[in-house]
Amino acid sequence: MTNPITLRRNNDPYTSHESANKVEATQMEKIVWEVIDSFGETGCISDQVQYALPQHRYSTITARYKALKDKGLVIVDGSAVKGESGRKQQKMWSSRHYLHKSVTDEDIAQHQHESQALDRHLNEMKSLGFVKEI
Repeated sequence: MTNPITLRRNNDPYTSHESANKVEATQMEKIVWEVIDSFGETGCISDQVQYALPQHRYSTITARYKALKDKGLVIVDGSAVKGESGRKQQKMWSSRHYLHKSVTDEDIAQHQHESQALDRHLNEMKSLGFVKEI
């Protein structure tokens, strides 16, 4: 849960403090994360998130990115795409899609070879007395 204290500065007027305490930050983070997550392995930019949430203000949406990144739920890797304004925007991914790696037949074969080599090495070490049976 996002602490309301992090949503305002100490020297802000009291109205900002009151507003920060009323914001449903955790709920909004969930909504923004769900949109980012919906883009899957292709990721998205801020423009796309905003188009998906026309009922929310720009600042309400963009204010959630930092918390989502800090919590490890959203990943940015420095890649960028030109947005509607003509400026580049960072691509964002839900961490579950960014960290996903497809397993290929080559990966499976490589793993099997490595596993067999490790088994042979372990058996050799056992036969030489360096490793005891467990």
